Amino acid sequence: MRLFLFLALLTTASLATAADAPKPAAELPEIKELPNPFTFADGKPVRTTEDWAKRRDEIKNLFQDYEYGHLPPKPKMTVTRGEVTTDADAKVSMQQLTVKLEHDANSIQMRVTVAWPSEAKEAVPVLLQPAFSFGPPKAPSAKSFRTFAKRGYAVASFNLTDAAPDGKARTTGVYKLYGDKIDCGGLMAWAWAFHRVLDALGEMKEIDAKKAIVTGHSRYGKAALVAGAFDDRIALTVPSHSGCGGSAPYRLIYAKNEELKNIVGAFPNWFRPDFNQFADKVTRLPVDQHMLMALVAPRALLQPEGTQDTWTNPEGVQQTYAAAKKVYEFLKAEDKINIRYRPVGHIPSNDDLLDYADFVFAKKALPADFGKLQYKEDKKAFSWDVPK
Repeated sequence: MRLFLFLALLTTASLATAADAPKPAAELPEIKELPNPFTFADGKPVRTTEDWAKRRDEIKNLFQDYEYGHLPPKPKMTVTRGEVTTDADAKVSMQQLTVKLEHDANSIQMRVTVAWPSEAKEAVPVLLQPAFSFGPPKAPSAKSFRTFAKRGYAVASFNLTDAAPDGKARTTGVYKLYGDKIDCGGLMAWAWAFHRVLDALGEMKEIDAKKAIVTGHSRYGKAALVAGAFDDRIALTVPSHSGCGGSAPYRLIYAKNEELKNIVGAFPNWFRPDFNQFADKVTRLPVDQHMLMALVAPRALLQPEGTQDTWTNPEGVQQTYAAAKKVYEFLKAEDKINIRYRPVGHIPSNDDLLDYADFVFAKKALPADFGKLQYKEDKKAFSWDVPK
């Protein structure tokens, strides 16, 4: 009798697990336009802010179940702080942090360089900005932070490859910590790294961690957007030219833009292992990137784009921006989302970032080019609107 009961319970548990498993792409409904963030998976509408909170959790789960994999947990952390040095000419103070992350018998280290205006009289906002380099990491100099310090901002510079490799091997960084217990790709692992750096900054008296900005360019812009979507402590998210897998839509392709099939073919390691099932079934993906942007709401979001950066689909980003803005409008936070186009290729702009940060944190007026759209409205992009 006891054996029968055990087997029955085991079978019930197995069936529950199977029922809870995400449906494969072939079994999902086709959605040709950008999916409606105001409709629950069961078809019920979002009517209130309380509904949105539940729908937001559902959307986060969809991104984890189908695209990026699940955000790893926070491990045990030990932060070792180096000596503070000051460059009098640059008016920048710096400190090196070594962040030891431990889980079970495994451990890894992240190295973070923190720089802040040496003459600041109070804690300042901080920009979490990964070093963009394909070679060996280089120690940044005080002068490289001078522009930010002059504007009253601290910078935390770190190497995302400390947290996860930018390659197909899953043996270092977070994968060493958790092994087969996690299913995340590189972009979610890098988002996790942003979160751990923010943890490490929390006790620094020079830093106002409640005014944290996350940014990155290109692939690191994708990671910055995921980081901002999955951590409510982040006050401002700035994914620069993040393209496919970042702010650009999978469903809307206007020129020679990177598509889902391209990115999963070239960089499968950035996503959960089975994301390639959508390579030829894009319209069966239950989310699109406007919904990732919407997860940042009502916190601030800036989209820096280049009209000549065709591969990143800047015209498509105008459509995801317009769609995400509907969520901001619903939450009465439409002044917290903006877009900035420049007539450039794949080139970031710290000036745009700092101008928008000044607007968010100091209520300074924005330059006139912020919010100016560059392309015609695509009325077929989405047909839904803000709930009445």
